[in-house]
Amino acid sequence: MSAEEETILKEFRERLQDLVRPHMDDQYLSRWLRARRYKIDKAEQMYRDHLTYRKKMDVDNLKKNFKMPEVLDKFFPAGGFCGEDREGGLVFYQVFGRLDVPGMMRSVKILDVIKFQICMLEMVEDTLTGHAAKTGKQTFGMTVVYDLYNFGMQHLSKPVAEAFVQFLKMFEANYPEILKKVIVVEAPSVFPIAFSIVKPFLSEDTRNKVFVCGSNWKEVLAQHIAPDQIPVHYGGTMTDPDGDVMCKSKIRYGGVVPESYYSQGIPAEILEQMTSADVEPGTSLGLEVDVRTPGAVLRWLFKTEDCDIGFGVYKQKGSSKRYQDMEEVVPCSKHNSHLILTDGELLCEEAGKYVVRFDNSYSWVRSKTLRYSVEVLEPADESLTGVKGDVSQFMDVEKGQESSQD
Repeated sequence: MSAEEETILKEFRERLQDLVRPHMDDQYLSRWLRARRYKIDKAEQMYRDHLTYRKKMDVDNLKKNFKMPEVLDKFFPAGGFCGEDREGGLVFYQVFGRLDVPGMMRSVKILDVIKFQICMLEMVEDTLTGHAAKTGKQTFGMTVVYDLYNFGMQHLSKPVAEAFVQFLKMFEANYPEILKKVIVVEAPSVFPIAFSIVKPFLSEDTRNKVFVCGSNWKEVLAQHIAPDQIPVHYGGTMTDPDGDVMCKSKIRYGGVVPESYYSQGIPAEILEQMTSADVEPGTSLGLEVDVRTPGAVLRWLFKTEDCDIGFGVYKQKGSSKRYQDMEEVVPCSKHNSHLILTDGELLCEEAGKYVVRFDNSYSWVRSKTLRYSVEVLEPADESLTGVKGDVSQFMDVEKGQESSQD
């Protein structure tokens, strides 16, 4: 720390004399200053906003008394600390790609996930603080191995993406300078799209700490972490005492959520984002989606009240509004969406006009009450575009005649 930085730190401490919290030593306060590049007014505002956050979320009480839903405790891939890096810092393994997205969405409220993540962040900060005190090291922070094995389009669904963005905002604003580096391994082909979602919410300093590995990721890990500090599963020699090569006693990998945990209702935070529509007997509801950029993601979420409904996605080839003249990119089939919330995504390899179809043409008696959310994520401008239904432009594939709901 330079003489100028020491002077700023001293003034920073004086400004915060009205605030007394544990661990407010020089190392702790310096983290807030570094996060704002030693601009003391911004650092002070950041810290005071942090205290407002702690009060609003009742963080101290949450740490002690949060009753974790069983489904999170058993099946959420929370990761964990395992080993040290070559500088003696702790290593945390994050295994988000193993999240059972449909199972979690149907079994737990997003608010409970956020509370759980707050408790995890508090645990991480407390663990790092304890490690620094134990070792006497002046450096603070951890190396994160971000394992994206099994990460796919389901992880880009709207509720998951929004919850993750909310988590990132909370992390950036309230837990500064706890990252030394983030090493991304097993990155799938959809990773650039995922990163385009989160990048706007990461500070420049945080973005500069992210390293995305190729197929040689095990060799890269060994450059930063000694082999005896890396689980065998990740290319090292460490195992659990019972010989487990994945070190499950330290790293929580989660699992598939059994259907017995599913709830029948739609969480309020999802329901308020959905559009309602009645699909009359013998008709379909068609939603035209303008995909401007190759590589965009079209995603949907829907539920019916009492009966199943058909669902499919088409790509228009020309000016025809007949489904049978379009390319069927997601085959139209029946879904038991009256039993469970149904979601999905499509990576659009080509730009153009797509049509999302909710099909009730096979039913001549029952009208279907539908709630849906359809969006397109354009990677070029990193924006989400909601889709409303134009219900008078598409022709039923079976009858070949226009209907007020086709």
